[in-house]
Amino acid sequence: MSTPQDDPVDDRSPSPEQGFASRDQLRAMAHPVRMEIVERVGRRGTARAADIAADLGIAANSVSYHLRTLARGGVIVEAPEAARDKRDRVWKLAQIGFMHAPSHDASVDDDYLSASAETTLVAIDWIRSGWIAESARRRAHHPEPEGAQAPAMLFSTPMRLSREQARELFASVQEKLLEYNRLNRDESGADLPGDPDSGGHAQDVRVLFTVLGERPRDGRDADPGSSAEPPAPHSGTE
Repeated sequence: MSTPQDDPVDDRSPSPEQGFASRDQLRAMAHPVRMEIVERVGRRGTARAADIAADLGIAANSVSYHLRTLARGGVIVEAPEAARDKRDRVWKLAQIGFMHAPSHDASVDDDYLSASAETTLVAIDWIRSGWIAESARRRAHHPEPEGAQAPAMLFSTPMRLSREQARELFASVQEKLLEYNRLNRDESGADLPGDPDSGGHAQDVRVLFTVLGERPRDGRDADPGSSAEPPAPHSGTE
């Protein structure tokens, strides 16, 4: 598959001005390290390669390579207002969130859907790796009997909804996520110190949910007209 810098701009691709991530932004973020970098840049507000390297414990030259890829894809932009001098390269997110355009949007083509799928798979692994690290941390700090695992907050449940109900659920969850993000982040999306809303300590929370089509019954294909068309999954930094 060609890379964002190789492809001409596709006028049909959703854009940040429409409130969605573009195809090139999604392609640039479809890498586990770059997903982590996007999160760290967003949480810091502005960041240098050395800052991200220290946060993630990886080499600064590797971070610089990934930052350049993200910049070519339009995910991050330079922040000269935060630079110490002309040689100091400081980065910030090009936009606060990177919501995927819904598949029924007229501007979405197969290329965009492919980029969305790739980024979503990376987001799933990003949440999985975070969960594994948190479970390991809890076991280290709160040893349990062999074979037991320290409790951590995770909730999973299947649901059966109509298309309109699914869209209503996505809209209400999106609204609530934005509401809670505003409690402990500034207007640029950067972390505020501590937990200003409650005066305590803020915790990291990663959210992911999706809508699937109707499950076939009795070995027969489901009626395509009755399937709930999935709204776009979310990834990254909101």
